[in-house]
Amino acid sequence: MKKALIVLSLILSVSFAAYAQRELGVRPTETGGPLMPEQAAYDVTSYDVTVRVDPKSQWISGTTVMTAKVVRPTDRIVLNLDSPFKIERVFGESGEKDRQGGLRYEHKDGKVWIYFPKMKAAGEGFETIITYSGKPRKAPRPPWVGGFMWEKTPAGADWVSVALQNDGADLYFPVKDHPSDKADRVAMHITVPDPLVAAGPGKFEGSTKNADGTTTYNWLMTNPIPNYSIVFNAAPYRTIEDSMRSITGETIPIVFYILPENYDQGAKLIAETKKYVQFFEKYNGPFPFRSQKLGIVETPHLGMEHSTLIAYGNKFKYNEYGFDWLMLHELGHEWWANLVTARDWKDFWIHEGFQSFMDTLYLEHIGKKDAYFESMRQRAKRTRNMQPVAPREPKFAYQVYLAGPDYINSDGDIYGKGAVVLHTLRYLIGDAAFFRALKRMAYPRQAMENWTDGRQTRLVDTDDFLKIAEEESKMDLDWFFEMYLRQPKLPRLVAETVGNGITLSWETPNKMPFPMPVEVEINGKTQRVEMKGGRGSFNPGGAVPEIDPKDWILRAQ
Repeated sequence: MKKALIVLSLILSVSFAAYAQRELGVRPTETGGPLMPEQAAYDVTSYDVTVRVDPKSQWISGTTVMTAKVVRPTDRIVLNLDSPFKIERVFGESGEKDRQGGLRYEHKDGKVWIYFPKMKAAGEGFETIITYSGKPRKAPRPPWVGGFMWEKTPAGADWVSVALQNDGADLYFPVKDHPSDKADRVAMHITVPDPLVAAGPGKFEGSTKNADGTTTYNWLMTNPIPNYSIVFNAAPYRTIEDSMRSITGETIPIVFYILPENYDQGAKLIAETKKYVQFFEKYNGPFPFRSQKLGIVETPHLGMEHSTLIAYGNKFKYNEYGFDWLMLHELGHEWWANLVTARDWKDFWIHEGFQSFMDTLYLEHIGKKDAYFESMRQRAKRTRNMQPVAPREPKFAYQVYLAGPDYINSDGDIYGKGAVVLHTLRYLIGDAAFFRALKRMAYPRQAMENWTDGRQTRLVDTDDFLKIAEEESKMDLDWFFEMYLRQPKLPRLVAETVGNGITLSWETPNKMPFPMPVEVEINGKTQRVEMKGGRGSFNPGGAVPEIDPKDWILRAQ
């Protein structure tokens, strides 16, 4: 039985690691990174994105209206728009223009420099209107290396999908491409040829049949949304509508945009998804976007956590425990990515590490705690420890997601190592403090759990979690975060026999402090050996002790 459990847990561990360690062979474009002064000078309020999509020519054309507020005086700003596109015109609010009939701009190296006729003061609002067209880049390895997917459904219909996380939304519309600035409101107007249906974020605002055999689908998201979630998917979708009751008592609308061929499988996935919502609400607080929807859309790529429209491409596969790991993982990102968003990609692990921990915790939640521990063991064995999980300096997304000199192979540590770091923290501070800290990281104040108008969302970094964990545990945890997150190497535990006792000591990189206590099991009884100064000892009484029998502590093997 134990062997079977280990084999099964290995299967689950591999499934959970599907995003973690992949040989991609190609690098994404740049998204995030150091914030330019011309980007930091303004704060985006809204995007209104109009896109016309032609699957036959694989061409798009569109107009994006951005409203924003000046943060510091400036006479120029920078947006991002991928190089394949040609800009036709740039206007300001109410037709603001210079003598050439529009705002002066330069589009080079994927950046759009816009020059205003006069200096804009701090606090002043403004608007830019950019009309453009072109052939967007195809996604070479979606969803990890993104772009457009021009695919066919099993029945031969056009199937258009977009994935942007590691590349940025500038792959198809003008945007301030940095995670620190989420638009408060996004409207989308997507025109596709009939009989395609275009699904987007937020609430459906109706459609308009056009005389040329196309239909325009209108969507409105009234909660802040990460740039890479401002996407659409188009196919001859059918919809399955359902709902469930949130932990708050409110109704969560559920809509599944599913291919006609798979319609009969949709109800089962929705039923499973409701179980996952209950799990996340138990540990992380209410579903954050119940004023919008819990949306699912079938995609030709594996999946992505697009807010209120989760991309699902796992082909309705259920593992040996009866759940769909991909749906569980992407749904959880509604908390760990969309409710709580890293303000810089250097803290990407708050998205992927926290959610990878939740993936594994689900095994314990359904009564399989041994499988939880085994999965954590496997995650720990696969850590690469090549770069810090949470570096302090600003990063492009690919720099923390990928590794190696060319950044073309996935690293995985923001997933698996991040999860095991949380597992070890759970051991150190205990379940009560740990799970309070986890929920507070999602919702710092209980009142926020009742908000649905967007105020519940927030930008965070690793130090935010350090502060919360210290407050809940009443412990100094700087040493823990420094060891596991700020540098890559793992501590090593050394055991030596001294007389009738055993001395334990931590060997650490650069002699970093690491007073991590260690559990020891002797004759079936467990005791915790304190390690002040990184050293401790115990007397096994002639028995053979087992040190850290459950492998709670992430350490070098």
